[in-house]
Amino acid sequence: MFIDSHSHLFDIKNTNIDFTGIDACIVLSYDVSNFDSALSFCNKHSKCFCGLGVYPEFANSFNAETEQFIIKHAKDIVAIGEIGLDSAFGNYETQINAFSQQISLASKLGLPISVHLRTKQDYEQFFNLIVGFSQKSILHAFHGDKDDCVRALDLGCYISFAGNITYKRNQFLRDLVKYIPDDRLLIETDSPSILPAQFQRHGENQPANIHYTAEVIAVLKNKTVEQIAEITRQNAINIFKLKV
Repeated sequence: MFIDSHSHLFDIKNTNIDFTGIDACIVLSYDVSNFDSALSFCNKHSKCFCGLGVYPEFANSFNAETEQFIIKHAKDIVAIGEIGLDSAFGNYETQINAFSQQISLASKLGLPISVHLRTKQDYEQFFNLIVGFSQKSILHAFHGDKDDCVRALDLGCYISFAGNITYKRNQFLRDLVKYIPDDRLLIETDSPSILPAQFQRHGENQPANIHYTAEVIAVLKNKTVEQIAEITRQNAINIFKLKV
């Protein structure tokens, strides 16, 4: 029914992962140190599809050897990610360099990118760097404002919402849903992170919890949960070229 467009399931301590209602999960690495874990997890779970990339916190680990590893495993992955920019981590020039190289790599391999952005500065840098990028960009766990949302859509990006859309304080995210065309919408869990509000952020998130995000979006778009599931499922299939 659902496709979880962004997760890190290899980090879940509970080995009994709940895939109820899930047709597929995109499982993304975030550092060279967990490339093998992500690949191995997806090899063991038929519903899971792997992405390889270096997150901004670990940008200094992206080098020529890292790039060659990703190229070697290109046939085993459906995305470059999780990559991006985050001014909270420092070493911003290193982040920009690593992100730029991974964008170029995605172009070379014909793969979409799954992108982490946190601050206004990050969004501005992203918009500058992404101009001319020929593959699909997914802004994961979107947390920008209306201007960021509109600019991202104008550049052809996809917007993915996670469990934080259920948080009472995040009305601004719920207000953005009306601006997202159906064909640019994705949902995710970011498991084991970003538990929906119903769990008060205690414990590990699971793929099955994606329905909480879908329920909020369904109300905002005046659709059924089943319709949101199908819309986001088809978008994920198209972006990641999945066979499910």
